[in-house]
Amino acid sequence: MEHLKHERVALVVVHGVAAHPRYEFQDQCAGLLREHLNVRDGDDAWRVDIINPGNVLAVGEEDPHPTISRVHRSDDAERPDGAHFDVMEAYWSPIPKRRTNWLSLVNWLLRIVFVPFNTTARYDASWRKQLFDYAFIGGTLALAFALFVLSLSGVWESFVHVVAVTGIFRRADAGSVIAALNANASLAGVPIKVGAWVLVGIVGAFLIGQAFAAIWKTVAQRAALRKHRIALFQRVVPIVVLLAVGGAFVYGMATVRFPHGTLGWRGIAWLVTIFVAFQLGYALLVGFMVDFFGDVQIYTTRDENDSTFYELRDAILDTTVTAVMRAISPQLAGGRRYDRVLVLAHSLGATIAADALVRLYQLSLQGAIRPDEFARIRAFVMLGSSLEKTKYFFDVQGASTTASFDRWSRRAYEELFTADPAALRGPNGGKIFWCNYWYFQDPICNEIRSYDAKRELCRNERGKRRASLLHPMLHSDYLYDPWVWGSRADDDHLGLLDVLTAHLKGTAS
Repeated sequence: MEHLKHERVALVVVHGVAAHPRYEFQDQCAGLLREHLNVRDGDDAWRVDIINPGNVLAVGEEDPHPTISRVHRSDDAERPDGAHFDVMEAYWSPIPKRRTNWLSLVNWLLRIVFVPFNTTARYDASWRKQLFDYAFIGGTLALAFALFVLSLSGVWESFVHVVAVTGIFRRADAGSVIAALNANASLAGVPIKVGAWVLVGIVGAFLIGQAFAAIWKTVAQRAALRKHRIALFQRVVPIVVLLAVGGAFVYGMATVRFPHGTLGWRGIAWLVTIFVAFQLGYALLVGFMVDFFGDVQIYTTRDENDSTFYELRDAILDTTVTAVMRAISPQLAGGRRYDRVLVLAHSLGATIAADALVRLYQLSLQGAIRPDEFARIRAFVMLGSSLEKTKYFFDVQGASTTASFDRWSRRAYEELFTADPAALRGPNGGKIFWCNYWYFQDPICNEIRSYDAKRELCRNERGKRRASLLHPMLHSDYLYDPWVWGSRADDDHLGLLDVLTAHLKGTAS
């Protein structure tokens, strides 16, 4: 077992796009950190406890600070006697949600991707990566609209098939609905029977569509659910019930006899197609495109003259800055003084965290926070970062960025970051170690290329995980990939666990 020096480490985690409940990302990071520490040590001594920070609020304050997930080995979670990690989350998810829509998003994507008026905007990636990303995003949009067209075709075909078989009117008379209804009005009980069974079939098809949507989500979340068997069981049971009830309903509609025969499976197939195609198309367009790129659209609008999006962007950044300040400043942490602070961010959270670190650096230069407090920040780790893409989105928004902003931000990156992991073992106050874990087939992320200046600023770690038809999106896989956590000497791979514990290794004190 490897001993760790007695130090207090704060890990500020910043989640990415899509809707996240509070503490979800914090719990994932703390739980998996505990798991990999136990694997490394060969025991189960590491545990996670929830700590409610004390002495941090003024009298009369009604908004409590978020709780902390503490990873430790001690019997006393409040006063651990060994090295421990306090995981705290910069929770910004609710701020931009539903502040844009798919039409605005598609217009934004078409404008900035295919019509980049800004000649300084560059998507800095290899041509293979660019082709893959364009094909993935464009293919997703095309597939979503194709599914909507299929759903509309299913509505028409199902309608024509139902009314022809039930005898309300002949297929040849499909254009004369009123005349056909009048001609068949003498068929006693048919309108009521048709209406009742059509309703049964629609309900059944809807339930089957919901079951397929739940199956899709379960497959996408299988890594997390695998560790929570009860949650997986609770997910499977309602899916089976939906399929059983929905299947019974559509079977009843398929076999009931009408004046011109039964609907049969051909009619039911179109009915189910309507709901399944619509559900998939909606999931791709809204669940993927809006939930993923909607946050990006809002955050990359940094034009101060766009008050709606700019205020949302500023609120997201303020939330992240505040979370890091609570970790580096004892005054904001109830007197707790962390020896070191690490920042871990996923997806768009990496862009937000990078901006937050630059802002904190500026605050330290201007005296708002003490230099020794800022010096506690020792590492910035990105998982599936969209930083290169958001840089392009930033640049393409206007004619050009101002010269003063461009010079300041570039100089700040050069003064703050290094790709050399030796910085992790040095004392506080040196450059911040910057590392990026990414997959080629993750369309959201990129290798960091455009931020390097005279020297390498960010260490890129490329994983080898590949997408498949059953699992096309790798973007949520990073924390659950053993490659991310473990180092390998054979290919000089630096794992996340070594980044988090580099300064702690040695004889316990």
